[in-house]
Amino acid sequence: MTEAELRRFLATQGLASRKTAFRKLKGGYSNKVWRVDAPDRCLVAKEFVEPMTGTLFPNLPEDEAKALSRLAGLDVAPDVLGFWPESSLLVYNYVEGEMWDGDMEGVAQLLLRKEVADPEGFRTVPIDPGEIIAEGDALFARCKSPPEVNPPPVVKVTPPDRLSLIHTDIGVNLVGEGVNLRLIDWQCPAIGDLCEDIYSFLSPAFQILGERAPLTDTQIQDFWQALARPDLAKRYDLLRPAYAWRFAGYCAWRVELLKDSEICARYHRALGEELSYMRQPA
Repeated sequence: MTEAELRRFLATQGLASRKTAFRKLKGGYSNKVWRVDAPDRCLVAKEFVEPMTGTLFPNLPEDEAKALSRLAGLDVAPDVLGFWPESSLLVYNYVEGEMWDGDMEGVAQLLLRKEVADPEGFRTVPIDPGEIIAEGDALFARCKSPPEVNPPPVVKVTPPDRLSLIHTDIGVNLVGEGVNLRLIDWQCPAIGDLCEDIYSFLSPAFQILGERAPLTDTQIQDFWQALARPDLAKRYDLLRPAYAWRFAGYCAWRVELLKDSEICARYHRALGEELSYMRQPA
């Protein structure tokens, strides 16, 4: 939609008027996102591109709307106001605050709050290390010139006691701090292992792709201390090489697929950091 088309559409829903201001938001690699400022409130309008296939991060507007509804009242995500599938348009309350900037305890507590949400009804993702590594193998197989690296060994990991509603792409998709911290951009949620969400935050590649430096050892220690879940820390150490292998394959594939030289360079750096992360001892 153009700005004029979006204004007219939101006006019919009682969400915009002549005094409403529209501004495109920077961020993300696909959807068109607008900040919508009315005299009495601030909204976000997200117009989705076509759903993607063959990627770790499908673009699923219906699932984002469902996830935001499922998370209502948990102080985890923005409050959804409306979803119009025929227009692939989602509107939710704008989250006030700065982009996340190092509040490790806030992220840990947000993840624990999120555990209350019912994960049923979302797509499933692998939780077994062998299946996760196989997804990485398939991504590397798409590359014409993959790096000469070997996958990590498959280890046996007991399935989690319960599955979670996971975001899958946390990185720096966080706004605010402390109890007001919120997780945004829920277009690829899933039912899976909470450790996958932890990985998508702690991973150096996810931070790099969010145009930030990888987390320091001290920050990571602060996160685990705040989470206070040694059981998850132990699982994470076992699963981390498999997650890192898969995401390294994703980065290698994206390096060859994308045309933007700046973004390609970012993915290339992320690839190298992720392979190092994969080999890092527990």
